[in-house]
Amino acid sequence: MLTRLTSLLFPERIRDRAKLTRFVSGEASYVAQRSTYEFSRNTLAWYGQAAFGDPKFNEVFAVCRWEAFAAIAADMMVIVRFHLDGGEEIDPGLLRVYASALGEYPAPVHRPEGWSDRHAALLARFAGVPSDHRPDLKAMGHRTGVMIHEHVPARSKNAEEERAVLAAAVTFGLISFKDRLPRRLDADALRKALGHAA
Repeated sequence: MLTRLTSLLFPERIRDRAKLTRFVSGEASYVAQRSTYEFSRNTLAWYGQAAFGDPKFNEVFAVCRWEAFAAIAADMMVIVRFHLDGGEEIDPGLLRVYASALGEYPAPVHRPEGWSDRHAALLARFAGVPSDHRPDLKAMGHRTGVMIHEHVPARSKNAEEERAVLAAAVTFGLISFKDRLPRRLDADALRKALGHAA
């Protein structure tokens, strides 16, 4: 029990692509699930229990959750890129981490062709911004929150407020992710691992 507690309080440092993939995938999954589920549950209020028992509703919710996962994982890759400060040499390795995170699961039903458009979008983000440019987490959270709102399975009449709620949830998740990076990532080892992955 003490060993497990120690691993929770002092987790192993991430030094390679595979562990970075697992870390980003897990963190993005958590933020996507939490933000989309809580938003839908709060919007539906007492109708939520019935809605989440409806297969058609869950099909739409699954699309929302998947798209949120892909967008949040991309945001997290931008944050990791800045944290590692490895220059453009590590970009191909980071792109492979992102592709691996999305590829950990079978392609969702609504994306039979996979995630190539999301890969291209992250490549364009990397190409358009120097690696030493500090990410604006609030702007990233707002953009991703707006995108998630396009896919949510239930809405009220106040779209502006709903987008703000989703943006705040995503932004909080990104800030929490960023704050954990110094403790979790072995930057020197990852720069070498990602640079060699090109």
